[in-house]
Amino acid sequence: MPDYDDSYVSGCHGTVAEQLDEAYYDDRSDADDDMEKGRIKFPKNKLYGRDKELGVLRQLYGAMATNNSEERADDGAAAAREGTRISFAGSSPSNVDSRVVFLSGYSGVGKSALVAEFINQIQQEYNNSAENDASPVLHFSGKYTQQSSGAAPFSAVSEVFGNIVSSLVNGQQGSEEEKNYTRSLCTKIWKRIESSDVIGPDTDGNEVLIEIFPSLRPLLDGSFANKNKLQRMESMSNVEDREKKGEPSMNAVKESTSELLTLIASSLQRPLILFLDDLQWADGPSMELLLFLLTNDTQLKNLMFICAYRSNEVGVDHPFANIMTKVTESRGELVAKVDLFSLSQEAISLFIADSIGMEEVDSVAELVEALEELVRKNALYYDIMCFEWRWTVDKVELANQVSADVVETIKDKIKGLSADIQRLLSVMAFIPQSVGVPVLKELLMNDEDNSLDENKIAALLKEASEDGMLMWSTESRNYVFSHDRIREASREYVVEEDRDKMLLHMADVLQRLGKGSKMEWCLYTAVDLLNSLPPDKVDVADLIKLNLRVSKMAKSRGSPEKENMLLRESLERLQPFKWNDYDQSLEVYNAVIASECSLGNGDSMSTAIDEVLDHAKSLQDKFSAYFAMVQHLRVSKDYRTAAHEGVKVLNMYSYNIPLQPTKADLIREKMKLRLAFKSRSYASLLKLPIIEDPIFELFNQVCWDALFSGQPRLLMVVAWTAIRRAIEKGVERLLPHILVALGTLLGNVKAANEIGNVARTLSENFRDNKADYSQTRFANYAGIIFYLQSFRSGVDILHQCYKDLRFVGRFEPALGSQLNYIYAYFAAGYQMGTIFESKLLVVDEFCKSIDKSGFAASFQIHRQFAMNLRQRSDHPMMLNGPAFQQDTALANTSGQARKMMLRDASIFRLELAFIFNNSECMAEMLEILSGYPFEDQVISRFHIRACFMGLAAFSLAEKNYHAIGNKCLKYFRRMKKLGSTNAPPAYFFIAALKKPTKKAFTAAIDSCREASMPHLEAMARERYAMFLLTRNELELANSCLTSAYWLYFDWGAHGKSLSLAREYPFLKTVKRAKGTGTGSHVSSRSGTATATAKSVVSGNGSVQNSGGIYKRQGTFNYNSTCKYGRAILSLTLLVYFHVPHLHSTNSVLIVASILQ
Repeated sequence: MPDYDDSYVSGCHGTVAEQLDEAYYDDRSDADDDMEKGRIKFPKNKLYGRDKELGVLRQLYGAMATNNSEERADDGAAAAREGTRISFAGSSPSNVDSRVVFLSGYSGVGKSALVAEFINQIQQEYNNSAENDASPVLHFSGKYTQQSSGAAPFSAVSEVFGNIVSSLVNGQQGSEEEKNYTRSLCTKIWKRIESSDVIGPDTDGNEVLIEIFPSLRPLLDGSFANKNKLQRMESMSNVEDREKKGEPSMNAVKESTSELLTLIASSLQRPLILFLDDLQWADGPSMELLLFLLTNDTQLKNLMFICAYRSNEVGVDHPFANIMTKVTESRGELVAKVDLFSLSQEAISLFIADSIGMEEVDSVAELVEALEELVRKNALYYDIMCFEWRWTVDKVELANQVSADVVETIKDKIKGLSADIQRLLSVMAFIPQSVGVPVLKELLMNDEDNSLDENKIAALLKEASEDGMLMWSTESRNYVFSHDRIREASREYVVEEDRDKMLLHMADVLQRLGKGSKMEWCLYTAVDLLNSLPPDKVDVADLIKLNLRVSKMAKSRGSPEKENMLLRESLERLQPFKWNDYDQSLEVYNAVIASECSLGNGDSMSTAIDEVLDHAKSLQDKFSAYFAMVQHLRVSKDYRTAAHEGVKVLNMYSYNIPLQPTKADLIREKMKLRLAFKSRSYASLLKLPIIEDPIFELFNQVCWDALFSGQPRLLMVVAWTAIRRAIEKGVERLLPHILVALGTLLGNVKAANEIGNVARTLSENFRDNKADYSQTRFANYAGIIFYLQSFRSGVDILHQCYKDLRFVGRFEPALGSQLNYIYAYFAAGYQMGTIFESKLLVVDEFCKSIDKSGFAASFQIHRQFAMNLRQRSDHPMMLNGPAFQQDTALANTSGQARKMMLRDASIFRLELAFIFNNSECMAEMLEILSGYPFEDQVISRFHIRACFMGLAAFSLAEKNYHAIGNKCLKYFRRMKKLGSTNAPPAYFFIAALKKPTKKAFTAAIDSCREASMPHLEAMARERYAMFLLTRNELELANSCLTSAYWLYFDWGAHGKSLSLAREYPFLKTVKRAKGTGTGSHVSSRSGTATATAKSVVSGNGSVQNSGGIYKRQGTFNYNSTCKYGRAILSLTLLVYFHVPHLHSTNSVLIVASILQ
């Protein structure tokens, strides 16, 4: 850092002080400080008039960093506002909720100075503490610029991450103490990154972060933590190649960034401080990322965000105002608002004792500039005879000597600087980020052969800093403007003619420098400079190419808004010459169409589509326009129209697909497919070559639109046509997805299973495209694979699909996958409990955050179902509890959404009614569910529905329900014959209730046990006991009840176990024999469990083991034993009682989920 005096003001000489008499002047003339004479001494390291605001920041930080068992954490923010000391109760810093400060004030009011003083004070407090803890308070800052159009996406966040990496690298080059601390911290951070399944090595999150924030590469590949480890080279050597990787989803950026900050903050002894300045100029992606980070209170801990903005530039309609509202609503008392206003008269008096006679000064920065201007104009001078300041004008005339606009004041100051410094400041003013001497050297070169060497530039930078124009940034290790007003004045100082020439030269240099990911910012700035010039000053064709290139970069960096802005610039430049260069015009318009479609700008998209359809020369050139038209209809949920419009486009390729196929059309199209296969099976598709064919995008979209709009015949015809094209040309990445859509609707289970298996194998060729791969996989299991394969085989796969699809931003398919995961989980009889409920709660909260209320209601139903089974209740059949209120939810829903909600709620109420043997509720639910078609594309949901409809129908005395039972029995009989592993337990159980015999119940129990469906086994044993009691076989009945009791208990249906114990009192004292695990259906994912098959009632009513041990092999979704489960519960309760700010059911459930 250069050695210069912050208090020095160029042109101002003297000391502002009381000077009493002539003797004083004589003494001064002989003073030893002659070198200091004539200098105004501005106090160093002192902030004026901000004590209250400093107190708020200090107290908020103290609330995070201090442990005090006598005070509550949730009082933190309120206490900070009152100026009292606060602390957390019984929590370590790594588990402390993050804090958010919104810092407002106009330009120059002192926001940055306030934050700098705050950090300095808390660091000094630690240094002077009794523990003498001098380890640094880590703080990093990033600043947005008014030249946002010339900055890369996420510019301030990129600056923060660059500063983090720089700090970790430079810390290893300091003193021995700094080296040891930094090495230890680096090792700790790297271990956390290495073990992360979100951003660890070779994960998608790792690649996303390196792609969006290239400066993070040494942090994410571990080379920063181990100097002997070679830094991983970029997988793509230049920008053009990286552009081909495609666009990372915004959700991937959000979750990866959140994970990284979480890992860094959790590695620190005290809270991390992130300061983002000038957020009124933040780009759209930065706003979206910031909103996610500031509201992600369940993950981000030990972190303090300070978000500064200019209050006079953020109105109620500004995007950042919306962020502040949402964050405040979400975080409540963990958010503080600090407003900076003009300094008080007392504060200004302390600064300069009314020395310039101005009645009102808005900021110290303006004060300094005004004072310097007075010196330059000789309105204020230093009298070397009297050693004091004197005026050449009186106070009345003083106002005429000071410019009303501080920018004009600064421009006047620039005039007095050397020509080289003027040129240096002008060049720096057009660069939206800090740059080093080597880059400045290139930018300052010109044709007049007066280029400057690096030593000269370094000297000029230091001189400019001494003049107060620049300041040294310890984070970026470069010189930056001391204030935004100085940058603004430096930009305006250049005359227009010189400006155009300078910008052309700068753009040329920046394009040359913009090689490699770390220098991509050069291209953003270059294209922005060129776009600011008149058309006659630039080569329009080259500028359009550059706009197209940088727009692709912006898209790959997760910024569709910047991509759209650059494409609109291209379109505007193209207008006078459009279609003169056909290929360039077509490329621009197609890019604009895709961009406007992705942003939902229908009018702009339609205008561009009309232009392409009017001027494009071939059907292939018009395809993108046609496809965008169909896509836009799909976005509006008009699936039927979208399918028909898509068919019309396909028919332009001579396919002749009917919009409403008849049975004859199906026969004809099926014959065409058979001829194309030439007696081969679907497996022959596995031998076809892999190709790229854009029309499969349209085939795929039409198939799924037809499925969603209830047009099965149209789907089959379109899918068969796509398969014929694949046989002719080759396999495209979307063919597996088309096959799944076809298999989902086929009535022939064996044929569907064959297609599903082929689709599963084909999709392995396209694993690199995680979005399409996961979506195909999810749809395949949900709609085909589960026909014959066990639900247990796909539970983990569906959950992984949910995580992958959510990561890439495909939220609806992700939630669909999670919904199928839950249905398969229930159908398989996996263990429930608080940990499982917490997972449902997390997904429910996610649905609400992205405004998917329909999905949220489904997960709420599932959670309430699990809670009804777990808890004791007088009305367990009613879905009215803390998770879901059926009556309220149905009253607030209408149309198809209400119909589906009623169906889902009725399915689980029917299961509860059967479990708790409530005939009235079973009859009511059967009446409701009978009104729905006896089919469902979600196999696991239909399995649950058909199973309990059949069981309930034969449990009721009324024979009019037996028709329903027979229909269900027939369905499961057919599925059993086809080879389904899920069907036999349901089939044998329903059959046993239809014709109850010992043999029938034994077959049902054995089938449930073999299929590892403990929930059905528990129900079968209970019903078998009820049957035995009617035959007065008490011993065997009690044995079955005991087994059922423990099976229910281990399933997580503790409420049902309690209900059984109330009905059969001997169960209250029953004990499970050690090592036998009665009812402990599964103990681990691959473990074996044993259960007692037979217990008897002794004379005193206790149950004893009478032998008859059986063994059961099974799998379990969570790797947990009963002992492990009790440990988790104990730890959850410990957290509950010792972390007061988590005193809510939802918080405890989330903690339980994290512990799991």
